[in-house]
Amino acid sequence: MKKNSKNNINNNDNPSKVNRHKFRYQNGTRELLTDEVIVEQPLQIRLSWFDGIIVKNQVFSITMRTPGDDEVLIIGLLLSEGVITCFDQIENISCEEKEDAIDQSNLWEVQLIKGYHPKISSLERYLVTYSSCGLCGTTSLKSLEFKSPPLLNTETNWLSTETICNMPETMKKQQQIFKSTGGCHAAALFDQQGKLLALYEDIGRHNALDKVLGSKLQKEDTISKKYCLVVSGRLSFELVQKSIMSGICVLIAVGAPSDLAILAAKRFDLTLIGFVANSAFNLYHGEWRLQSP
Repeated sequence: MKKNSKNNINNNDNPSKVNRHKFRYQNGTRELLTDEVIVEQPLQIRLSWFDGIIVKNQVFSITMRTPGDDEVLIIGLLLSEGVITCFDQIENISCEEKEDAIDQSNLWEVQLIKGYHPKISSLERYLVTYSSCGLCGTTSLKSLEFKSPPLLNTETNWLSTETICNMPETMKKQQQIFKSTGGCHAAALFDQQGKLLALYEDIGRHNALDKVLGSKLQKEDTISKKYCLVVSGRLSFELVQKSIMSGICVLIAVGAPSDLAILAAKRFDLTLIGFVANSAFNLYHGEWRLQSP
């Protein structure tokens, strides 16, 4: 049975933000105030699996993230990097407890089930990631092809333009950490009717998306082919890769896509939508999934 470990780094109800002092300068005055600030801490993920009768261990990733949903973040990251394809391939997820509350839950270990061998090519790098840039060294179409992503659903005419326009606003209304700190990104999962299924926030947009994917995979062990992912900010290649690896065929953002993100969407037939605002958006690939306006 899988162990659901603690996700908190301290005894606060919400480990994602802390109170810090600040000086507010305005109209020639200076005032000491308290500000809510988003937390950024390193997370180290170590994998453990059986190679015959030998247990192998290897650091898979070190990433800067906002604490609070580490377990689903790890599951989503393993899915989007092609290490696992379903939740049942994980035997156990646990964190190393320390006396120092600041470092607590920053070290995690994932044990894979006996008989399952992760793709060694995914583990050969010592992956160091940062909150602003996603996984370094993976931004190429060839590397994504080597991960053997699933084929995306190509069913036509199932997503309305009105639903697309409403999703970002629905997500924005639920971004509680952003409202109090102004310092995080969000990712959300919607069904084809525009119902919000999951939403997570993090200082890194790629982490927020991993949390969404991990949460859904943990609950269902499958992800519907007619789900839509919505992210705040811009559309980078890393986000496109995560959507493709999860089998979700629609990725929507309020910001701009990169050139490599568009090329990847075309290569793997992902519907890619950016600059969603009010009743307008830009579609860069995959129009056949949309209903006629």
